[in-house]
Amino acid sequence: MARHQPNSMSFIEHLEELRIRIIRCLVVVAIATIAGYAVEPMVLAFLITYLMKGAGDSLALLAPFEGFMVKLKLSLIMGLIASSPVIFWQFWRFVSPGLYRREKRLILPIVFLSTISFLVGASIAFYIMPIATEFFQSFASNGIRNTWSLSRYIDLVSRMILAFGLLFELPLVIYFLSRLGLVTPKFLWEKVRYAIVIILIVAAVVTPGPDIFSQLVLAIPLTILYLFSILLSIIAVKQAARKASQRDTTS
Repeated sequence: MARHQPNSMSFIEHLEELRIRIIRCLVVVAIATIAGYAVEPMVLAFLITYLMKGAGDSLALLAPFEGFMVKLKLSLIMGLIASSPVIFWQFWRFVSPGLYRREKRLILPIVFLSTISFLVGASIAFYIMPIATEFFQSFASNGIRNTWSLSRYIDLVSRMILAFGLLFELPLVIYFLSRLGLVTPKFLWEKVRYAIVIILIVAAVVTPGPDIFSQLVLAIPLTILYLFSILLSIIAVKQAARKASQRDTTS
């Protein structure tokens, strides 16, 4: 049975396709950000009440434009989260010309799972942040009072949410690459040590500040995700081999 070859596109056509899809994503993010600006006060109040556990009086505006910048940052984060289905759809559609017809059928389920994985990761960040906030507040003692910059605090929350959301895409990406035969479980297992080093570096870059606690909060779940990805890779390779065997018997 003949395989349908991927669509051939020139380098310039790929760049034009990428430009169009980036513009679409930016337009959707801009619209969602404007909508997020309207509800930003309620979201900020929730972040302070829930994540700070009633210690919102320790937050302060330390610069003239800090309050306005916080509104913009928070609105943009909400816009990115709300636009995530569109962003994932545009990304996978950009990849699709290089796929075979049977592989293109996976795009819609992958977009759905990508969105779910991102939201699950962001939700876990919401669960961890109150614990991290309480830990950081515990260092105020002997007359020392916590006074945090509101902008820095929102930066911390935003980075953790986006980091967990994006990093939870790892199992899905590895599963997809394994189905295409681009990675194997053996390769992933042999590179575990290197993966852990990279994970620690990523955790150090993503989390603000030099404290080891926030880095471990990110590094430990990511290491578990990598090991889980190896399991998904095994499943993907077996599924691909089984389908290839079925095609051979029917051809």
